Amino acid sequence: MIELITVFAISFITIFIADLGDKTQFIVLSLSSRHSPYRVLGSTIAAFFILVALSVLLGQFISELLPALYISLIGGTIFILTGIFTLVKKEKPLHVKNTAGFPIIVQTFLMIFFAELGDKTLLATIALTALYQKPLAVFGGALAAQTISHGIVAFLGGKYLSSISDKQLKFVSAAVFLIIGFLILWSGISKL
Repeated sequence: MIELITVFAISFITIFIADLGDKTQFIVLSLSSRHSPYRVLGSTIAAFFILVALSVLLGQFISELLPALYISLIGGTIFILTGIFTLVKKEKPLHVKNTAGFPIIVQTFLMIFFAELGDKTLLATIALTALYQKPLAVFGGALAAQTISHGIVAFLGGKYLSSISDKQLKFVSAAVFLIIGFLILWSGISKL
């Protein structure tokens, strides 16, 4: 049985790297350059708290429905397909509009919440929860990763992150998904 700290670490590393250069980071970068980074980050964390909790609940539900072998095969395949999709997907430039009349806290929460729905990091959170069946460890690792990665962007954003190209971030993120996907598949196949 895999330990809680190991699942926390796997979840943290997977989500942190997968989130590099994600659209939500560009939203946070744009908003925190014009508004208080504390408010932007606070709203971002609130949105991720809800999204990660829902993903963990869905992953736990799936783990109770399907045998471990199927979870490994499906989870590994999802990670591999996400890695491939990350490599070939062409990102459209993101334009963050100011929604007049709404406080920045509400704007940030809504932008992050809806931009992240169906995102690769939430799919990864679902798969990790279903695979390891340690929902609190996955929740903690995923939320910590989102908090730290978006905190770096909110407070250091434009100053330090501009030296890393989108292409490099995309490659690293895809590589992590592919490696983890193959490891998950291998663990499932080795149980046959």
